[in-house]
Formats: sequence, structure tokens, C-alpha cells
Amino acid sequence: MFTRTTNSFATALVVAALAAPGCGKPKGETTPPTDNKPVEAPPVADKPARVYQDPPPPTEPREVQFPDLQKIQTKNGLEIYVVENHEVPLVSAQLVIKAGTMDDEQLAEMTANMLGEGTKTRTKAKIDEEIEFVGGSLGAGAGVHDTSVYTQVLKRDVKLALTLMADEVMNPAFPPAALDKLKEKAKTGLKAMKSNSDVLADQLFDMVAYPSGHPYGRPLPTEAQIDAVTVDAVKKFHDTFYRSNNSYLILSGDITVPEAEKLGNEVFAKWKPIEGQAPANPLNGFKAYKHPPKLIVHLVNRPGSAQSDIRVGNLALARKNPDWIKLDLASDILGGGSTGRLFLDVREEKGLTYGIYTKMEPGVAPGTWRIWTKTKTATTGEMLKAIFGHITKMRDTEVTTKEFEDVTREAIGSFPLSIETADQVAGRVRTILTYGLPSDYYKTYRDEVRKAQIADMKTMARKFMNDVPVVVVVGRADKAEPQIKDALPDATIVHYDTDLKCLEKDTTFCANNNALAAAGAAPAPAPAPAK
Repeated sequence: MFTRTTNSFATALVVAALAAPGCGKPKGETTPPTDNKPVEAPPVADKPARVYQDPPPPTEPREVQFPDLQKIQTKNGLEIYVVENHEVPLVSAQLVIKAGTMDDEQLAEMTANMLGEGTKTRTKAKIDEEIEFVGGSLGAGAGVHDTSVYTQVLKRDVKLALTLMADEVMNPAFPPAALDKLKEKAKTGLKAMKSNSDVLADQLFDMVAYPSGHPYGRPLPTEAQIDAVTVDAVKKFHDTFYRSNNSYLILSGDITVPEAEKLGNEVFAKWKPIEGQAPANPLNGFKAYKHPPKLIVHLVNRPGSAQSDIRVGNLALARKNPDWIKLDLASDILGGGSTGRLFLDVREEKGLTYGIYTKMEPGVAPGTWRIWTKTKTATTGEMLKAIFGHITKMRDTEVTTKEFEDVTREAIGSFPLSIETADQVAGRVRTILTYGLPSDYYKTYRDEVRKAQIADMKTMARKFMNDVPVVVVVGRADKAEPQIKDALPDATIVHYDTDLKCLEKDTTFCANNNALAAAGAAPAPAPAPAK
């Protein structure tokens, strides 16, 4: 207040001084006498209204062709997929082992992370020095369905990079001290996950959506499970899955098929194949999937939360399902970004959140479709009403012509940006191979988008956006629960703590419980064939 008063006073003095006779005039000039009559200001002409031209209409999308996918096989059964692009002297390589966290969550991750900790012929420092000397990169990571070792280097250094890659997968040292560090890091990460409301919401959503024991819906690990991992167990996992005929190599960039075949047979020649049958895919044990028999809200009590994290959705379809592209378009109309219905209404009009989006999770078995958002604790009920209203609207009414044209134009026009680099192309090839898509999937992608019809959007919503979805809320239970009861009066509320432990005495509707698939539940799409 003191500063404002002082500034105002100083401003008043300046204004008074400027208003004084003679102020602001050249030296020697005087002010003419006045008769103190008010002087009328001259009329101000109206400014012409600005006219903005409409943006030019969008041009036809430029022709783009996904590169040809060429396949060869080494003498020991390693499949090599080559995608040639000779514009830049770079090669991107992904060695994919057909084993991931669905086979064993802890062992898959620990084995992948241990690959870079040294081999029987090279220390970790030596590996890092060799790849960094040529300006390349080398890493590994476990996904749900498979594990990849990846590198990107100049063409002249591709043999060195593949040699280091082969050394890691064929001759890992698995030093016990490195495993101990990884386990401590994993336990620290576990604590961080439990303190992250987004992680809790997504994890519980998957636990609820999938039947008991399903690899896509496992609960968070415990510290005891992490501590139980041993070097011997890691070695066994490696020896079981890390074999030449249980893997494939993607080479994308400045490389030819003859060059790839020569490198594959030289660098990976000593890699031993699996003798007999490969281990069964754990997804094969799940032949039927069911949706919840009634509306259930799974509420995680997180004291001190200033907002509620909300997930609403359901089991949808496998990645290779022919309806994937059409559902993706319908999902984007509802919540694909800043032009989606949810964003324009729930954020822009109602002001309930900073962001609200739809998300499709791919899978070899049925994946999930969900709405992702968070809102202030006090508006939890209002948010749920808005979300359910939009799902109903998508299911019951046709989308507008503009909405449909905008989303299809975006899908077609943005596609070339997703296959510009060797890494991006390698990633697309991996998607084809992981989910069993047709080899020409990305060659025909834009044609498939063009085949979609406006009526398909309502059909997709009725088929894959359930009116009895899975609902997860993470936040202050004491504040959120009364709002949930008001917004969804027919729902049953199931309570959890931040370890995602169900707190109900009757566990019928607890997550990851077979009772979730009780009689009367509607069947979900059947899983795609697995390996």
C-alpha cells in the first residue's frame, strides 16, 4: 500500500507540473491567454474494422510411401528385417527378444537392465567407451510383450555397434553387485510410484479391467518380490528366452539386404537357438474376457490430495483388430487433444481441468480404451457427470461432418511425420511384428483411414465405449465419496489404500478378483492369437 501511495503522489506532481503554464514548450515561448471556456475535442473518426482473410484450404496430402520391408534369416534362425533409406548415412538397429514383463515382470526388467553392466569379454566402462567414441548409442529395455536392445550409429560404424549388441545378449556377465544396485533402484522407484496418483490410477484401472492373474493387469510388485530376484534367476531367464530363433533384428537406414545378411551371419553366428518348443505365451491361458456386471467405482483414498485423478473406460480390442483405425478416429473426436469434445467442453467451457484426453492401449490380447483426467477435489462429481454425458452422446448421436473431416484429415496429414527417421520406421516395423499386423499395414494406412465413414464413429462408440465402464478415482475419499454417490447414485463404491490393497471385507468386486467376471457380465472381444 505504501508503494502505491507514493507512486500515485509522484504521478500527481508530474501531471500538475505538465499542466502548469509554459510547461512542455520551447524556452521563451509563452502560453496565450484563455477565456476559461471549455474546449471541445475534435471528433474522432471510427477505425475501420479489421478484416482477416480465411486461411487457405488444406492441400491434398503429399504422397508418401512406407518403405518396403525385406526379410532374411541367418543360419541359426535369427530373422532380420531390412528397411532401406539411403538419404542419410545412419543405421538404426533394434534386436527384439520375444520375452517381456508378461513372462515375468521382475526378471524381464532386471535381465534387460543387466545387459549393459558388462560381458565376459568387456567391462561396462569398455562398452560405454567404444560406443561413445563413434558417437553412437546403445541401450536395452523390457516391454510388456518383448525386450529390445537398440543402437543408432553412422553406417561406417554399424558392425562395431552390432558386435557390442551381440556381446551383450550372448555373453552377459551379470555381476552380483550390479544386480544389488538395480534392486535398490527398483525399490526406490516403487516408493515413487506409490506416491504418484497418476500411476496409482492407471495401475488400478488395469487391475480392474483384466481378470485375475492376467499379465496386463498385475498389481504393483512388493519389495519382497524385488529382493527375491537372484543372479541365478536372471541367468535362467536369459538362457531360456535370449536365443537366436526367439529373436529378430530390425535394421533401418543406410544399409542393403546383402550387407545386412553378411553382418547377421558374421556377428550373431555363435548365438544358440532354442532346441524344441519355445515357452508358451502366458496370454494363451486367457480365452474369455468379461466386462463388469454393474457400475463400480474403485476409490483410492489418498489423504492430502488437492485433486482427484479419474479414469473411465473399458476393455476394447486387440491391436490387430480391423476396427482399430476406426475406433482410433472416434476416440480422437471425443478426446484426441485440444480439438476434442472433452477438451472443448470440460476444460474450455466448464473449467474443470487443465487437460482431459482419451487413450487407447494396444495389446496382443484385448487392450483398453480410457478417458484420462484430473480435477479439483471439490469438482469430482461434476467431472464424472460430464464424462458420462459425453460417452452417452458419442454412443447415441452421430458426429458432425466437420468433426469427422477434421479428424480424418489430421490422421492422413500427420502420418508422414511419423515415418521420417530411421528410428521411427524401425518402431513401426516393430509394431507390425509385435502385434501381428499385415506386412503392408503402414503402406495402406492412409487408404484405410479414407475408407472410414461418418456412421462408423457412432458404431465404434456403441461397440467399444461402454455405458457401464470401469471407473477409478484417486484422491481424498472423505471429500470425493459423497460427490460420487450424487453423480452416480447406482454405483457400488469399492475402497483401496495407496498400496492398492482392497479394504472391503466382501472382495466380490475388488480389483484383480475373479468375482469381477460374475455371471451376467457382457463378453469382451476374444483375444488375438498369440505366439
